[in-house]
Amino acid sequence: MTDSTRASERILLTGLTGLVGSSVVVALAKERPESTFVCLVRGAGGLSAVQRAQDVIRSECEFEGCPEICDEVLSRVTAIEGDVTSIDVDQLAANPLLKGVQKVLHCAADVNLGKDPTGRVFKINYDGTRRMVELAKKLGVREFHYVATAYVAGKQTGVVYEQEQQPPAFNNPYEESKCKAEHLVRESGIPFTIYRPGIIVGRKSDGGIRKPLAFYRILEFLQKLKERAARRKGVSPDEWVDMDMNCRTVASDHIYFVPIDYVQAAITDLFQRPASGVTYHVTGNRPVSANQILRAVCRVFRIDGLTIGMDRACKSAEESMFSKFVGDLFPYFSSDLIFDQQNIGRDFAGLASYDYGSDDLEVLAHAYLSQHFKSAGWVQNMISNPPDRDPRAQ
Repeated sequence: MTDSTRASERILLTGLTGLVGSSVVVALAKERPESTFVCLVRGAGGLSAVQRAQDVIRSECEFEGCPEICDEVLSRVTAIEGDVTSIDVDQLAANPLLKGVQKVLHCAADVNLGKDPTGRVFKINYDGTRRMVELAKKLGVREFHYVATAYVAGKQTGVVYEQEQQPPAFNNPYEESKCKAEHLVRESGIPFTIYRPGIIVGRKSDGGIRKPLAFYRILEFLQKLKERAARRKGVSPDEWVDMDMNCRTVASDHIYFVPIDYVQAAITDLFQRPASGVTYHVTGNRPVSANQILRAVCRVFRIDGLTIGMDRACKSAEESMFSKFVGDLFPYFSSDLIFDQQNIGRDFAGLASYDYGSDDLEVLAHAYLSQHFKSAGWVQNMISNPPDRDPRAQ
């Protein structure tokens, strides 16, 4: 790509306020100082689109340890008020702020993994993508980049290849809506790239994450359950507590936790390649097991008696509560999927240096408790010293 082409590049992005969108914008702004970004952002919480865009860019730059570049990044970001589910495509296409847009990076999504009684998940993930494809056509963009999910594979088993998926069934409306949205992108006639991240967690270096998603609900709920169990047993919650609790699901050996910095690096790098109809599994190639996760979390939380498996039904109030509030995550701890890495292994050199294991799991759990429970004295006491032993099962 010539310098003159780089200088004129204008990118339309959705999902700026999300975890992936904000990280990729900051990374691209660093690597491509001539590029500008037009971001479709909803006003919310009494804040305008411009205010939300400013807040998230400042937060992301602070999180990445580069607050000094925030103003420069913001100088190249233009926020347009809009919601992907309700935009008037013709009206928006005529907006002069979108003149010259050459690429679309569509990150906006609803990541609710539960039921979808109101149709909100489909409305955002499928209808929103349909509208963005229509807008891209009217703008005459040369590329459409879509952030999907590796779990468009649904209830498949075995090896999942980096190509269009037609799974026999899905675990939830989220997976189905993202799979069908992928199909819209593939059939658009616009050169495309599709990115399929795994389960996004904190960065590898220190476990930090700006906006916890999915898996972190388990950590949040365990904190509450442990505090309750300790109170009932008359012990301090910062000590080892026997929970005698089972997570009733099959224990998988292939759980694809992927640090946000790896997702950021991979998408930023691959986005700068010409779109040619390629799909990438942004999952890493070192999945962890459910038992590794269990051990790491129990070590950090000082929990004994927490097990995973199908050998016993829920027999306590804590088990029932746990299944009720985080049961929608259980399919991801039991899925037997192996994500093929052929395309990303060929095109992204960073894959070779990526690894993830038990130590990283402890780091992310420790970082989450440090960041999000600063006012809970017992939590801070608990994590101030390394655990003195491994957890005990029943």
